[in-house]
Amino acid sequence: MRHYSIVFNTTTGSRRSIRVNNPNVDMSLTDIQTAIGQMIDNDVFDQERGGLDSLNRMELTTVERKLIV
Repeated sequence: MRHYSIVFNTTTGSRRSIRVNNPNVDMSLTDIQTAIGQMIDNDVFDQERGGLDSLNRMELTTVERKLIV
């Protein structure tokens, strides 16, 4: 299983995060940056806790399991 963890900075100085399960890891970095820019521009989070301001970090996590017995 794979997932992206995306952390945004907010206009109030805090952070908001989302997790994207089973992402298309073949997308180009340019396409990913465009998508994140659209997420910031079309902020859907509760504005009382601060609107999205910028990307803080994005990480790809890969979990691999093997059945041994």
